[in-house]
Amino acid sequence: MMTVRDLVTAYGKIEALKGVSLEVAANSITCLLGPNGAGKTTLMMTIAGVLKPTRGSIRFLDKEISGEAPDAIVRRGIALVPENRLVFPSMSVLENLQAGAYQRKQSINEDLEKIFSRFPRLKERSAQQAGTLSGGEQQMLAVGRALMSRPRLLLMDEPSLGLAPLVVEEIFRTIAELHRDGTTVFLVEQNAHMALQVAQHFFLMEQGRISFSGNPGSLAEDEIIRRAYLGSAR
Repeated sequence: MMTVRDLVTAYGKIEALKGVSLEVAANSITCLLGPNGAGKTTLMMTIAGVLKPTRGSIRFLDKEISGEAPDAIVRRGIALVPENRLVFPSMSVLENLQAGAYQRKQSINEDLEKIFSRFPRLKERSAQQAGTLSGGEQQMLAVGRALMSRPRLLLMDEPSLGLAPLVVEEIFRTIAELHRDGTTVFLVEQNAHMALQVAQHFFLMEQGRISFSGNPGSLAEDEIIRRAYLGSAR
């Protein structure tokens, strides 16, 4: 579904991505692991059009999209659930969801009902300001807002960050359900144990480069990765 080739993104003279190449298969959950500062969020923001690459290619459904504006990326079928949620705090839950469908011309009522069915707490709090929600509820809202654009590919940047264990389990159940419903997911995540339960393929990014690519079995067999991300080594 998406192919990234030799992607370079820089902040001034500092390259955060140093020739990243990877593929995300259709109908999959693909997970990107890596330490803080490795460039994971930069990659997500570049794919979403928020940052412009200085070199390289991003192809989505056989179309080149690198350097396109964020609204054009959304129209192509890619939506981002950003790190730290970034909901609109002074807007209501309903208004946040409506904002996710700002490019849609047809009725969004059916989509709203799907979101409220998936996240009943959002329906209960539809008139409440998003900034007053708990962290877990804000994460649900960020996911719901992204889904309102009906994406083919959902980018999720650290969806479990700062959330209680029970909420993390709920978020990962949602990720698995979205995958079963036909959404392809590209996931940045520090919680490798949870990611192993849902993802079919893993990449490891270190210092702006991809250093590992493999399935869950090969990830668990790599002694260095086990020690760094799974807390054990053979």
